[in-house]
Amino acid sequence: MSGTRIFILLAGLTAIAWSSRRWREGIKIALVLAIFEGALRKWVFPGAQDLVYFAKDVFLLGAYAGFLRERRQLRYRPPTVQVVSVALVLLAVLGMLEIFNPNLPNLLVGVLGFKAYFFYVPLLYILPAVFPSDAALARSVRAYLRIAIPVGLLALAQFFSPAGSVLNTYARSSETASAITFGSSTYVRVTATFSFISGYTSYLLAMSILLLAWLGTTRWRFRGNLDLLAALGFTLLGMLMTGSRGPLLAFVVVLPLYWWLAIVRERQSGATLLRLLVGLGLIGILLNQFGGEAVDAFEGRASGSGVEAFLERVSTPFVAPLNVLPDVGLFGFGIGAAHQAATALAGGPIPFIWLRGLAVEAESGRILLELGPLGFLLLYFIRLYMALFAFRQVLVLRTPFHRALAVSSLLFFLVQIPGNIVYDVTSSLYFWTSGGILLTAMKLDREAVRAVARARQQSPARPALEPALPTQEAT
Repeated sequence: MSGTRIFILLAGLTAIAWSSRRWREGIKIALVLAIFEGALRKWVFPGAQDLVYFAKDVFLLGAYAGFLRERRQLRYRPPTVQVVSVALVLLAVLGMLEIFNPNLPNLLVGVLGFKAYFFYVPLLYILPAVFPSDAALARSVRAYLRIAIPVGLLALAQFFSPAGSVLNTYARSSETASAITFGSSTYVRVTATFSFISGYTSYLLAMSILLLAWLGTTRWRFRGNLDLLAALGFTLLGMLMTGSRGPLLAFVVVLPLYWWLAIVRERQSGATLLRLLVGLGLIGILLNQFGGEAVDAFEGRASGSGVEAFLERVSTPFVAPLNVLPDVGLFGFGIGAAHQAATALAGGPIPFIWLRGLAVEAESGRILLELGPLGFLLLYFIRLYMALFAFRQVLVLRTPFHRALAVSSLLFFLVQIPGNIVYDVTSSLYFWTSGGILLTAMKLDREAVRAVARARQQSPARPALEPALPTQEAT
């Protein structure tokens, strides 16, 4: 074992111990590492990429342990999501049983699959204990959104660098490969600080939705928000430079719902809509002016595949389960059976031989292959219910800041119903983080309502719940 690998293992043990004692900070560090983990794998520790892959998970593991140790002292009870909690328990029990599915090549594949499904679920319940106030939450969210600027600058440098540049490399355990370009174009499809294109596109989609929600809380005022407008511009430019059509399509699809929930239903909706149109228009002009090559490359790739191929790709998540359903059986092939890393743990000359030729690309089909019809229905019930639950919170939360956070969670849940929240680590992390942010908003909203009620009892002339946001204090 090399010195670098020993150093990383010791650092990991130290991180677990530290994070267990300062679990709130550990969770925040894990979320930041989710952005920069790929950069560490590609450029800092290329000989230990497999170990660095678990960097954020190490901090989260320590944070989970620390939270459980202090939970009684906290006297903490998160807002209830009983239906989701019951469904998650049932799914976890089924997942544990599926580890021992005789169709799996070995138990390690099952353990890997269980981790992929459930490791980030605790964030749903722990995040409300991380942020004690609106100001603390707003400071962390805004600081996190600002990271999109340096990430975008790196992506821009990659786009204009040759495919063989050291900037344009992927995190691979053994083999090396040239960066993927836009067909015959010399421009690369960028990954920024992420290991692969898929991780970066998942990040871009999550950040674009959260940026929309935040700017909505400020009614799209330019003053004090130029940094976040720049972050949104770099995020949209990044979508173009990745060459992936899915995130941009999802962004366009959620815009009407965002307009209704975050603009029309709030005060001064007319002025906010005008500033929204001006802001997006200016971003569009700047993208065309300074990112013309990215726009052209994206248009060339989007038009090159044809409408039929694009529609087929969009419909695949809905059709794939139907194609494999007749051959899956009641309990599937075991949790982790279709995971992309299963072959590394299983070995053997023929990849996925245990699936008997039923391997599919879409996550929906792979989940059905692994868990069977019951597990498939439970998991997609959770996805649908969380979107409906978030929509209800958008309607009932009292303050604009909390409603905006609920809107961002709702929009992300909706785009992830056919998405990849099991096999895409970045999407999985942000899915359950969005759930945790939603419960945090619910908790803080209730505390704000109770605080105003107490104040009004002491001073009956006090006005109703103040709609002002914590953004100025948080900045």
